[in-house]
Amino acid sequence: MSALFDLSKAEPLGKGSFAPAGSIRDPELSKLVAGYKRTIASRYRSLGPDELDELPTGLWVSPKIDGELWFLVVEGAEIAIVAPNGKVLSGELPVLAEAKKLVAPRAKGQLVLAGELFAVRKGGRPRVGDLAKAMGGGEAAEVDRIGFHVFDLLTGGDGENPGPMPEYGDRLAAMRRLCEGGKRLQCIRTEEANDVDRVRALFTEWVEGGKGEGLVARSKDIGRTYKIKPFFTLDAAVIAYTVRTDEPTQVRSLLLAVMKEDGQFQLIGSCGNMGSGDLRAELFTTLSGDVIPSGYSHASSSGALFQFVKPSLVVEVKLTDLQAEDSDGKPIRRMVLELASDESRWTPVAPMVGVSILHPVLERVRTDKTVNPVDVRAGQVLERVFLEDVDKRAERIELPASEVIERRVWTKTTKGQVAVRKLVMWQTHKEKLDPSYPAFVVQWTDYSAGRKDPLQRDVRRAPDEASAREIADAMIADGVKRGWTEYA
Repeated sequence: MSALFDLSKAEPLGKGSFAPAGSIRDPELSKLVAGYKRTIASRYRSLGPDELDELPTGLWVSPKIDGELWFLVVEGAEIAIVAPNGKVLSGELPVLAEAKKLVAPRAKGQLVLAGELFAVRKGGRPRVGDLAKAMGGGEAAEVDRIGFHVFDLLTGGDGENPGPMPEYGDRLAAMRRLCEGGKRLQCIRTEEANDVDRVRALFTEWVEGGKGEGLVARSKDIGRTYKIKPFFTLDAAVIAYTVRTDEPTQVRSLLLAVMKEDGQFQLIGSCGNMGSGDLRAELFTTLSGDVIPSGYSHASSSGALFQFVKPSLVVEVKLTDLQAEDSDGKPIRRMVLELASDESRWTPVAPMVGVSILHPVLERVRTDKTVNPVDVRAGQVLERVFLEDVDKRAERIELPASEVIERRVWTKTTKGQVAVRKLVMWQTHKEKLDPSYPAFVVQWTDYSAGRKDPLQRDVRRAPDEASAREIADAMIADGVKRGWTEYA
C-alpha cells in the first residue's frame, strides 16, 4: 500500500492507472501541490507581444506548452505524476518509465517537479484538448502520446545539489541534470535573454513559428514571472451594463456572454476598457432604452449592480487569455441565463463550467453580426481552453429564497428636498448550492434629488454574518452624520 497515494479508486489508463481527485494520501504533499498554483499565479503577469518593452532585463525564457499543470513526485520506489486537485497517474506509463529510469536514480530526498503535462499531436503544437483525448479510453488510451516537460523544482534535488534551491538558475541546472536523456520527460527548453530584442526574437521563433502557445519569462532579479501570448479576439453579446458615477450618461462596463447551441447564454466576464467617452455615451444611448428585468443580479468589482438589457448588441473584444480554472485549480463556473421568448426578462438557470476573460479591451461594435448561436457561439472558447460539453444545456436548479435580516432607513430634509439613505442586509442561503453566490450581501443606497447622480448604490459581499455586520457598521458610521433621522 502506498504511503503517498490512495489508489483504491484508480481506473486503468493504458498499462498504468488514473486515480481521481483527492487521491493524494500524504497531507503535506497535497498541501504543497495544491498551493503551488495559487502562489505562483499571484506572481504572474500577462503581456501581449506589443508590451514587451515593459519587461525587465535578465530573464529565463521558455516556450509555453498548451497542456495542464501537473507534478512529478519521486520518493524512493514511489513514482507518480499528480495534479493540484489530487489526481494521480501511476504504474506502467511510458512517461513514468522514463522517470523511473532517468530521474529516480539521480533524485535526492522527496523530489517534486512542476511541469506541463501534454499530448503530442501530428502536424502542429500540442493543444490542451489533445491531453483529454489521449487520456480517454481506459486501457486503450493513447498513453504513448503523453509527455511531461519540467519547469520548476519544489522540493528535493540531485547528488550535485540536494536542495533547497531558492534561485531559479540553480533549480534549472538541477532539472536539466535530473531529466537528461529523456524523450517524453524533459526539462523545458530555456534560454537566457538579457534584453527585450532577444525576447522578441524568441517570440518570433517559438510562438509565431508554431512551437508554443506563448512564452514564459522569469526575471532573475525581481521574482516576477511573465506570460507572453498573442492577443486574440472573441465576439460576445452585451447583456448588461453599468454607468460611470461621475458621468451617468456614459457606460462604465459591459457584461458579456456567449450562446450555447440551444440559445442559452453563459457569462464570460465584463469589459470596462473601451476608450473614449464618446463611445461610452453612444453605448449608453443604445443600451439604456433596452433595459429589462432580470431574476439574476450581478455586481461589478466596484460593487455597482449591472442593468440587464435585451441582447441586441455584439461586440468584439481583444483578450490576452481565457481562464478555465481558478488559482486553486478548480473549474471556473459561470451562470447560464435564459431570455424569455418575448425578450421581456432574464431568468437564471444554473452555473456551469465556463471561462473568465483576461484583460479584455473593446475593439469594436460588430454591426455586421447579430446575437445568435453562430455569431456569438460558445465554441469560440475552445480555441484557447478545453471544456467538455461547452454546448451542453444547463438544467435549472431551484435555489432557496434569500432572507432579509436587517433593513434601516434614514432621511434628511434640506431646502425642501428629502434625501434618503438605506441599508439592507440579507442572507442568500444559496452559497452551498452555488458557489457564485456569497453567503451574505450588504447594500447601501444613497438618494439625493439635488445631486447630478441622484441614486448611488454600494453592494458588498460577505462570507459570514459577523463580516456582514462589520461592513454594515462601517457604512452607517460613514453615511449617517448629524441631521439624519432614522425612519421607524
